Amino acid sequence: MTFDEALAQIESGAPQPLYFLYGSERFYQTELIAALKRKYITEENRDFNLETYDARTSTPGDWIAATQTLPFLGGTKLVVVSHLHEAALKADEADPVIDYLSHPATEICLVLTADQADKKKSIYKALVKIKGAVATEPPPEAALIQWTKKRAQAAGYRLTAEAARQIVDRVGASAGLLASELDKVMTYAGKEKDVTEEHVQSVVGEIRQENPFALTEALKEKNAQKALRLLDNQLEHGEDPIKVMGMIAWQLRVIWEVKAYQAKKYPPAKIAGEMGAKPFLVEKALKHTGRFSTLQLKRGFEHLAQADRDLKTTGKDPEGVLKTLVLRLCSA
Repeated sequence: MTFDEALAQIESGAPQPLYFLYGSERFYQTELIAALKRKYITEENRDFNLETYDARTSTPGDWIAATQTLPFLGGTKLVVVSHLHEAALKADEADPVIDYLSHPATEICLVLTADQADKKKSIYKALVKIKGAVATEPPPEAALIQWTKKRAQAAGYRLTAEAARQIVDRVGASAGLLASELDKVMTYAGKEKDVTEEHVQSVVGEIRQENPFALTEALKEKNAQKALRLLDNQLEHGEDPIKVMGMIAWQLRVIWEVKAYQAKKYPPAKIAGEMGAKPFLVEKALKHTGRFSTLQLKRGFEHLAQADRDLKTTGKDPEGVLKTLVLRLCSA
């Protein structure tokens, strides 16, 4: 089931007794849970009819026990379990949940969420087969403009195609961020129900996250100014500094290995075979091997090792550590 189908089902008054919301777009999960709360939960019954659990700090026994108590004054009880993908469940611990799926309580709506579903595990095999399984993945970029216009229309606003395109260009393929920025634009437009490019330009900044590979490309080109700008963009969007450094180390390692085989006069296809790498990866690395001598690559890894120590043991500011690393690599 898609997000739109699930939302329509809930709002039409025919929700499922079980939902499994899985995918990287948590915004969709939040939206569907909010729709279920609007249907089932009131100020009067909230303390009795809404129970939430974090799968990382609770057990399946807790969740199933919650489904076995009756809701307050009739109605339907909502039980929400989040972060299932981070729960270290043993095979037998999943059994009570799998058993429950075959005979859910009619007075209960059980919702489980996960950022991903490992279909090799029995619990996920069972969950993805239920009628209430909803894949909560980001909409494809080609559909984002129409998605944004449709969301504005649902709120009573008319969004021009140009305005929708500009929001998408500035924000990127994140449904949560798009919805947040669209809300700002509509609030700014106020009583003017036609939202234009001018409204978008006045409210929405350039917040699209750059391709993570763009940073390492700038480093390979030794373009310090561009690399620092891309680094700022990555950190502002919450990218883990250790992950950024790992990507840089991997790219330099590829260049060094390709350069070593290149010195042996190996053709690109043979290099790819020796490395067990995709041919296009080798072709890209070959464009940059001339920018780095073996000594420069060695020093580059020395700089990476120092940055790794600074991040993990000295407590230095991650932003400062990474910027120093970028400048050292670009000047190598």
